[in-house]
Amino acid sequence: MINSREARHCLTIAMTITPARNRLLMFASLSLLAACASSAAPQGFVSDPGTPDLVSPTDAGGATRVGLEAGSLGSLGDAHAPTVDAGPPRALLYAHTNTKLFQLDPLNVAAAPVLLGDFDCIGSGSGKATSMTDIAVEKNGKLYGVSAIAAYPLTVQAGVVHCDATWPLPQGSSFYGLTFAPENTVAAQEVLVAANGGGELFEIDSTTGNTTKVGAFGVDPATKLPWSLSGDIVFLANGGNPVGFATVRTCKSGSSGCSTVDTLIEIDVRAIKPGKQSVTKAVRGKVTTGAWCTNPQSPAEFDTIYGIAAYGDKVYGFTHTGGHILEMHNDDATACLVSSDAALSFAGAGVTTVAPVRAPPPPPPPK
Repeated sequence: MINSREARHCLTIAMTITPARNRLLMFASLSLLAACASSAAPQGFVSDPGTPDLVSPTDAGGATRVGLEAGSLGSLGDAHAPTVDAGPPRALLYAHTNTKLFQLDPLNVAAAPVLLGDFDCIGSGSGKATSMTDIAVEKNGKLYGVSAIAAYPLTVQAGVVHCDATWPLPQGSSFYGLTFAPENTVAAQEVLVAANGGGELFEIDSTTGNTTKVGAFGVDPATKLPWSLSGDIVFLANGGNPVGFATVRTCKSGSSGCSTVDTLIEIDVRAIKPGKQSVTKAVRGKVTTGAWCTNPQSPAEFDTIYGIAAYGDKVYGFTHTGGHILEMHNDDATACLVSSDAALSFAGAGVTTVAPVRAPPPPPPPK
């Protein structure tokens, strides 16, 4: 069955991105631009230029480890600051197109993305996928990717994003979402979880690549239609109280009659276990511009949110159409456009499981 995202994705997989990034929007982040210009190697970001917490883009294990100290919460550093997992103090945020990986600053997502390199297993040729559809970042910074047909452990080295292995995934519906379930949820250790267009979730053994079905998104209570994955999934540890989100939509039949607006749902991470059970905890709402948004360029509604990442009380979205970066309130999905670059057709995003996050309040009871 071809789902709505597959149909839309087929129209754009042939797009290419200008390597020189000349068309990237220039945002108000002079300290970031100066830092990027001072070194040929891509660098990370700090919340305060006076706090030099940068590390090498590639650690001894080959994983990208550039990031922010988790305690540097900027505007989040108030009495309601989120609990931070006791793991390594890294808050790494990435987004990518079909073929290229970028790093962003989670405290300033409007700053120009930093190109890390091309995925070397994506492109034309026998056995190659034409697009990387999502990425996931474990707590120690190791990156993994997924295409419609396979998953890949990744290593960023010398301007190339290398696929260390190729793990074929179950066929029947293409895969578009990837994240890690935090420690002590699905298992004692972190577990790689992929989602396909049909709204099914699969655990991936990060050693062998073997898969086990661990739930589904269930049905939309308003329409009684099954949720299909419109874009992405993300889970975070939240100090032992895991939080998860996904962008979904409904379709009346196959890829026809689909909702034209994405919906943000909250995931019950602890419900992820072998089986076909629903893992949806709450429907947070359709992703529409909120009354609080002051950006006059923000569209009334958003779709093709192919990448999401959570940080604080926000969920950041990355769209395939228009190259929008948006921020959503995680309690009601109201949103605001942060930036746009039509040259960047985002295909996915990822953030470390230990990024600080503030869980949304329980949803109001149905009327």
